[in-house]
Amino acid sequence: MSVTTEALGNARVIRWDNRRHRNAWGRQAIAAIADAVDAAGQDAAVRCLVARGAGEDFSAGDDLFEAAEADADAFARTIDEFQRLTRVVLDAPVPVIAAIDGVCIGGALEFAASCDLRIATERARFATPEVRIGLGASNAGTLLLPEVLGETAARELLLTGALKDARWMERHGFFNALVPADGLDAAVAALAAAFDATTAPAVARTKRMLNDRFGDLLPAAMERETLTCVELFETPEAAEAIQGFARRE
Repeated sequence: MSVTTEALGNARVIRWDNRRHRNAWGRQAIAAIADAVDAAGQDAAVRCLVARGAGEDFSAGDDLFEAAEADADAFARTIDEFQRLTRVVLDAPVPVIAAIDGVCIGGALEFAASCDLRIATERARFATPEVRIGLGASNAGTLLLPEVLGETAARELLLTGALKDARWMERHGFFNALVPADGLDAAVAALAAAFDATTAPAVARTKRMLNDRFGDLLPAAMERETLTCVELFETPEAAEAIQGFARRE
């Protein structure tokens, strides 16, 4: 996995590359993405950030090959990094745009919900399959997905783990724009450029006000998620599902 930062006008694109495993994230990759977002967000010349995967996938979420080899302590550290990534995105003084193509699964989908804006391609696919592998959601997904999608749709997504297409997600308001695959770059560039007409302090304060309305709900949700994920990781159901995934691959 590599994580790079590149200029797009006054925006910065944070891009991760693990195409062999559909851009799945291990603990070090999650930490590197959080570090990159934090560093770019503190640059006074930067007006917004774009988060995207290399190639044709956003991310398959948690790297289950790594999880299959982890003990409870190692898995807990991975969940801690996932939660830190969400806090970094929410705390960034500039808007963060998720540019979504291909698969956007599990922790990656929950991460996308923490971004300020989302653009996706018509071929993108989405799921929170944690319940199918004996685990639970993270990245404040149990708070942010109901906020973005609405309660009913979020419960269907989180409780069934079913794969949803981009049209389903669009119907429930997840995107700012849904575009053909070959239109993603142009749509992202146009949205990023829109922040050139704003003042940075006003955008930063407005983003903070929007996020502050969650109050204590946000840290409480993340604490529950961490506890749930760590406790479920040691259940026989989770162990069997994770090991079964690794064997199939």
